[in-house]
Amino acid sequence: MLRFSLYRMVVLLCVAIMLYTVYRWCRILFGPGPEPDGRQFQHTCNMTEHYRQELERLFERVHRLLEQHGLTHFLCYGTLWGQIRMAKMLPWREKAEFCVLNDELMRHEEARFIRNFYASELRIHYLHSEGIYRIFAQESTAQHAPPYVELVVFQLDEVQGMYKRIGWKRRLLPPNCDWTPSLDCFPHNLLQGTLPKRPLGHQHHYTVPMGGIELQKYHYPDSWWKEVKVRNCNLQ
Repeated sequence: MLRFSLYRMVVLLCVAIMLYTVYRWCRILFGPGPEPDGRQFQHTCNMTEHYRQELERLFERVHRLLEQHGLTHFLCYGTLWGQIRMAKMLPWREKAEFCVLNDELMRHEEARFIRNFYASELRIHYLHSEGIYRIFAQESTAQHAPPYVELVVFQLDEVQGMYKRIGWKRRLLPPNCDWTPSLDCFPHNLLQGTLPKRPLGHQHHYTVPMGGIELQKYHYPDSWWKEVKVRNCNLQ
């Protein structure tokens, strides 16, 4: 009787593990399901003007360093939305993003690349699972969580003609863009030719991909055409 009970427990445990694995793969492949009022920008507008100015200054410092390294970098995700909608940082955001190219990063010695940020009084660390560099100012004056900039790394898949996100958790998934939305794929022609510059903030212009909003159609396929209203936020 004891052997039979132990066998049943092992079988049930294996079934439970299999079901959980299938559930996790479904969430990774197809996302967690629709959220109320779309995917992006659901926070209330709780960032002060001082916070946004500090974020803009940090963003410009990162931009200058990337230019010194000769690295292609362009607005994407929420920062590109800010440029499209307001020509400045969206007032509820805690961070800003540049998208960068892995092929170009690989030509630089990583240790020297990171040292240059620290030499400019910026803290930088790499999130291996996400394929993201996260950058903070060492002298931040924010009272709570400081603003930060993310460098989101993309790799060109020459077979598909698409750029896709890197990071070890994505290497475990099917490499086809149609099967794995979390790869955030977009066609390589959006980065061909001389990329335009657009204003962001009062004084600065930054590179954007070809077509402007075309990139958002790939990163926000279910909501790119919507203007999501944010509670308690003045967008003027």
